[in-house]
Amino acid sequence: MQINNRRGSFTLLELLIVIGIIGILSAITVLFISPSILNKVRASTAANDQRRLQGAAVLYRTHAGFYPPDTDRGWDPGFAKPLPYNPDTGADCAVNPGDCPSCPNCPSDWITRVQNNWQGYLSVWPQNTPWNGKYDYNNWPSGNIRYGCNVPAGIYIGVQGDYNNQNTIPASAEQLMLDRGLDSDGCLNGESQMLLIKL
Repeated sequence: MQINNRRGSFTLLELLIVIGIIGILSAITVLFISPSILNKVRASTAANDQRRLQGAAVLYRTHAGFYPPDTDRGWDPGFAKPLPYNPDTGADCAVNPGDCPSCPNCPSDWITRVQNNWQGYLSVWPQNTPWNGKYDYNNWPSGNIRYGCNVPAGIYIGVQGDYNNQNTIPASAEQLMLDRGLDSDGCLNGESQMLLIKL
């Protein structure tokens, strides 16, 4: 008569095989779910940035009497520092007046007004979009046409590609932005114009 001494536990080899199978199934699941989840997270991050920048624009106008001038991609229009500057290149309107953007919708003494009334609206300008592109502050009192898409008059924050136009919003993520009402140009064009203030 033989006595079976095995207690019904797993051997080390069996345990390693089970862990390996679970790891493979997890990796496959992440590959299929990840892009849509990642797009949702990034769209939510962009929406949070939109709210912060909207609040900064309202406060800026309250203190200065006008909205900041339109700036180029990557530039802070005057929310983290009084005058427009580019944290990536070091170009700074306060240091070199030649770097100041034109401001046809501002009073002629807009720089002096801002310097006298500015109270700080962001601790730091967001360096990158959630897709590693650049934000572009846009002051369009008459609206604009962007890549064939009509953008109504307003103050916008453009979610765009980087300086080389890489890292633009993927079409699936931009569609999500459109569905959530975060893209005011209404079409797929590789960027999102998020409305801050309707003019």
